[in-house]
Amino acid sequence: MPLYLQVAKLMRHKIESQEWPYGAQIPTLDQLAKEYDVSRITLRAALTQLENEGIVRRTRGLGTFVAKDLSAQRWFKLPNNFDELVDRVQNLKIRLLSIQHEDGPLVPELAFGTVGPAYERMRRVHYYSDEPYCVIDLYIAKDIFDIDPEGFRLKPAIQQLVSLPDVYVAQGRQVMRITVCDEETAPYLNIGIGDPVADVCRSLLDEQGRIIYYAQIKYPAQMIQIDVDLMKGAEFSTQKNSRQRSGCPDTLSTET
Repeated sequence: MPLYLQVAKLMRHKIESQEWPYGAQIPTLDQLAKEYDVSRITLRAALTQLENEGIVRRTRGLGTFVAKDLSAQRWFKLPNNFDELVDRVQNLKIRLLSIQHEDGPLVPELAFGTVGPAYERMRRVHYYSDEPYCVIDLYIAKDIFDIDPEGFRLKPAIQQLVSLPDVYVAQGRQVMRITVCDEETAPYLNIGIGDPVADVCRSLLDEQGRIIYYAQIKYPAQMIQIDVDLMKGAEFSTQKNSRQRSGCPDTLSTET
């Protein structure tokens, strides 16, 4: 990655963390040169990058100011279970930019469930408040898609899936990896090639273990928040706390 982009990302982090809050004047070029140990040419290129993104505003004779509040940017809370997933898509305001339909084989990266005979593939971009927040490659089992094609085209697929009376989601799993944005996805998300993205693979199965919904979703990493209850289902921790309150010694058995 070019040095000026590395510096721009470091500056952006200061704005996200509120070290440089909205409306604040950022340090001078001389001060920034000492902090980052780079040339003024590199700093100007980094500031131009941030200015083009609308994050800073440069005013001749006055200085450079933070023009965008990034502190609340991590607004998308990645769901931890199916109920959260259904609730999350229902509450989002989604505008579809483009959909591509084609019959094609499903070759899932997530090894979970049995691949069915035919799927409808859709590739689309979802927006929230006019900001693109994800690119989805989505596969819906053909027989289920054909129940209400228009609904799957116009609504979030999860919302449409649970609304069908004869369709039951028996199992589900998703895996998230942090990777970098490729040249095909970057323009859709308004981010740079090589910027971090959360790559989520999600698979939903019917009662026979067949994949009826499969999605590979790329979110800009700066929009993602992960909130996990570490004590949920932690039977040992609950028992340990109970023993500590009652004055009983801890015991732990280990199997190999």
